[in-house]
Amino acid sequence: MVMFLTGPDYLRTMGIPLIEGRFFTPEDTTESPCVIAIDSVLAHSYFPHRDPLGQTLSAGFSPVGPCRIVGVVGHVKQWGLDDSDSYVQNQAYFPLYQDPDQWVLTNYPNTTIVVRTPLEPATVMPAIKAAVYQAGGDQPVFNVQTMQQIVSESMSSQRFPMILLGTFAGLALLLASVGIYGVISYSVAQRTHEFGIRVALGADQRDVLQMVMGQGLALALAGLAIGVVSALILTRVLSSFSVLLYGVGASDPLTFIIVSVLLISPAILACYIPARRAIKVDPMVALRYE
Repeated sequence: MVMFLTGPDYLRTMGIPLIEGRFFTPEDTTESPCVIAIDSVLAHSYFPHRDPLGQTLSAGFSPVGPCRIVGVVGHVKQWGLDDSDSYVQNQAYFPLYQDPDQWVLTNYPNTTIVVRTPLEPATVMPAIKAAVYQAGGDQPVFNVQTMQQIVSESMSSQRFPMILLGTFAGLALLLASVGIYGVISYSVAQRTHEFGIRVALGADQRDVLQMVMGQGLALALAGLAIGVVSALILTRVLSSFSVLLYGVGASDPLTFIIVSVLLISPAILACYIPARRAIKVDPMVALRYE
């Protein structure tokens, strides 16, 4: 179990959800009973069939005995976004104000302060440094980073594989689009003679165009359905690649929809452009077309 010492506003600042109970308040001090908050993983691991609220844990912080669990919070990836799902640590939070004064020098050699603000870091840093120096002029302020920088650094080892996979995916999408356009366009162009006969027999050009579009799209949708099913199967077989994803699942429906639209678009153009060109040809010319 990993224990973190935090202030009352830690959840709100970090955007961690409170699932059950409460988090710490300024009233949780060394003069009040010891309290503790646990994450959802710890709650499911050690209290699978009962409510963890009101239960106690021995954290080693309180001189009066075990700490009472007052809240359950969401689990977070503390060490980086590339944390493996197979290695999930139980997490707990202890109120900063309940840490005895004699342990301050031991527990806070490198205190991390988290600030949530809509302003740029350069704008708020003077005020932060002034507040720190007012409390103690010998306290250095260092390693200032935004959350975006921390997230980026945690994914640095996976950035190149992600770029490589993204490049190959883009090339595959381009080749698929060109292939769809070429195949359907050739198929429609080969039917110019048929279009001439239909128009000569009185078929309306719009009906011919709709027929060609419908047949071409039926083939494209059939191929797309096969591709989607194959992709869903591969996401299960090659599940190890899912660790390269952040903020999106291996079977993310939005991604499948976007890719499907991108593949259907050249199919529509491949049907429309040659069919439109063919039905505008004079029927006599189309009948002589080879």
